Amino acid sequence: MQTKREDLSKVKVKLTVDVPETELKPHIEKVYKNLAKNLKIAGFRPGKAPQFIVEKEVGQDKFYAEVMDAVLPEAYYNAIIKENLITVSRPEIKVTKFAPTGGLTFEAEVEILPDFTMPDYKKIKVSRVAAKVTDKEMKDSIQELRERYAEFKEVKRAAKKDDRTEINFEGTKGGVPVEGTKAEKYPITIGAGMFIPGFEENLVGMKKGEEKTFDVTFPKDYHEKRLQGEKVTFKVKIASISEKVLPEVTDDFAKKFGIFKNVIELEAGVKKNMEEAKEMEEKRRLEEEIMKKISDMVKIELPKALIHQEVHKMWHDAEANLAQSGITMDRYMEMTKKTREELEHEMEGDASKRVKYGLILSKIAELEKIKATDKEIQAEKDTILASVGEDRKAEVKKQLADHETEHQIENGIISKKTIDKLFEYCVK
Repeated sequence: MQTKREDLSKVKVKLTVDVPETELKPHIEKVYKNLAKNLKIAGFRPGKAPQFIVEKEVGQDKFYAEVMDAVLPEAYYNAIIKENLITVSRPEIKVTKFAPTGGLTFEAEVEILPDFTMPDYKKIKVSRVAAKVTDKEMKDSIQELRERYAEFKEVKRAAKKDDRTEINFEGTKGGVPVEGTKAEKYPITIGAGMFIPGFEENLVGMKKGEEKTFDVTFPKDYHEKRLQGEKVTFKVKIASISEKVLPEVTDDFAKKFGIFKNVIELEAGVKKNMEEAKEMEEKRRLEEEIMKKISDMVKIELPKALIHQEVHKMWHDAEANLAQSGITMDRYMEMTKKTREELEHEMEGDASKRVKYGLILSKIAELEKIKATDKEIQAEKDTILASVGEDRKAEVKKQLADHETEHQIENGIISKKTIDKLFEYCVK
């Protein structure tokens, strides 16, 4: 087999591969035998019909299509091994010559990992900012805990901002009820902004049992097209009003969390958690600063296939994140008035940055001879397994045994160790 390489760009090559008759013949023979043993041809025992009879029986197109299916992957694989290529996309293969007695010639265009020169990243320096927690931040954090554990107590006064109400309402247009605008004992926290703009404000000052009629114009980008920009008259009756009661910061309040005995321990625990969060945030900032400095000094032509793969991953990550809020991607596209193509196009910038950072980290790991040990990989698997419930352990254990999953875990460990090494060199 002969191979000729042509560089179409720094990340794309074209291989012209010649497979001689001598290497083609064993594949033809194998296809012939596999087809012959399953054919019933008058006058011949199974598997004994001559090749030309078998070709005629199944049709030459089908016969030689199977030959191609057998020979092309093997010949292509041998060609990339011979040329020492690391490919990142599926090849585009075009057969330019084929004759059973004359051999096969095909062209394969494929994207490859780019080769590039690394700058002296050890000379890059970035400054760490101390993770300090201010008194105001502490106070705000304690206030958030109070808000989280707030209780609502029914009151007889008129409704005001931050009250939780239950309302009965119905919307009409020209005296005709509007579908989907009627409910009984519907919960609304006044001022939370979870209802149609202008609706919650009309509840302020109303008392339990009181009725009120007012108009509200739906937003032009409302998710239901039939209501976009429409003015609807609502008749509302207050069923109940409850005010928010914040708990006092006492030792009993601290004990609610199960790990603190008193207010002093609570405040110390909150401060520690905030400091750890700031430390993580600072580490992410330093990592981004280091990677950006290196990236700015590196010129790489990025393979389109890697960018497309990263966009695909980002899309599925976005789907998972939206699902946690009970929103589907179709619903999100409807809300943003954007197509999948438009959203994916918007992701390409971040995807390109991620791909470039990934290539740089891989190159540094190679230069620093950083690897993931079997012990480290197993420890990460154990951590993942320990984080899931008993009902999912068997399923996750099976996933962790998958070769591709293990490869992802290995890459993750290498990336983390490489970042740690960069911190040793670059962080002052």
